[in-house]
Amino acid sequence: MRGFKALNKDLTNRYGYKYLVNKNYKLNGDLKWQQNGFHFCIRPEDTLRYVDSWSDNFVVTEIEANGELELYEDDYYGYYDMYVSSEMKILRVLSREELFEMVFNSNNVDRVKRLASSIVLTQDEIDLIKDVYPLAISTIEYYQTKEMILKLKNRS
Repeated sequence: MRGFKALNKDLTNRYGYKYLVNKNYKLNGDLKWQQNGFHFCIRPEDTLRYVDSWSDNFVVTEIEANGELELYEDDYYGYYDMYVSSEMKILRVLSREELFEMVFNSNNVDRVKRLASSIVLTQDEIDLIKDVYPLAISTIEYYQTKEMILKLKNRS
């Protein structure tokens, strides 16, 4: 199964574990969501909740998951199709343009809103979203202000 995983730019996760592109990883121990396994999401923008996405110190990787899989869905926050697997391989690091295009070209305003509420967008990205997704304008106006960006960058 293909999916996405967000990491720090040095390809470490939030616990400091370093990953390498094109290396196979296998789980030691029992598979369990939020405890043991290789976590990933089906949609790249959903991975941004697992890194400090307001800092620009993150990348989104495309992964291939194999072995045992467990689905997790977070109804409270509206995150679905998240998985943990017993085997994983990082295939590549997405460019920012690829990340934006995947979400933008999804034809799904909710996905665009999630991206706009997760990272600092460039003015060109904001303008493009406003032109094509007018229902996302209020999300952009809330999250993409200088005050909100500073607040989110400085949160502890």
